[in-house]
Amino acid sequence: MPAHPRTLFEKIWSEHVVEDLGDGRAVVHIDRHVIQESSCRVSFEGLRKLDLPVCDRNLTFGVIDHSVATMPGRTADSFPPTRYRIVAMQDNCRDYGIRLYGLDDPRQGIEHVVAPELGITLPGWTFVCSDSHTPTNGGLVPGPGASARPRPATSWPTNA
Repeated sequence: MPAHPRTLFEKIWSEHVVEDLGDGRAVVHIDRHVIQESSCRVSFEGLRKLDLPVCDRNLTFGVIDHSVATMPGRTADSFPPTRYRIVAMQDNCRDYGIRLYGLDDPRQGIEHVVAPELGITLPGWTFVCSDSHTPTNGGLVPGPGASARPRPATSWPTNA
């Protein structure tokens, strides 16, 4: 039994620490990655440049949600200025074997909404999600909080 009761954060954090770097920083295991088309293209480019794989494709999920029209029958061409993002996301997910909830998928939606709805993120899990609403998922976000542009490429090759 610890000397003092641990907070929920401390309990979850300690279960995910892979390596304590000894200076207040740690390498933590990432349970899930949720990515979307407007911010992950650069991460895929980084993986290609360094010739790195996605460590466990089963832990990464793609959602097209920031660049799509809301009308029925929408396609990548519905809003031409963002077509390149949608096509790049489709290509990158196909190339890396990542499950994509694309425009034709009835489960497609806003990433920080569909992730908990589909059980992709669960309380107590760590995850990287490239959306500022990530904390609404109920798990732990590594670092100081959600970021509009976290670097999935830094955690994809190792899940840490």
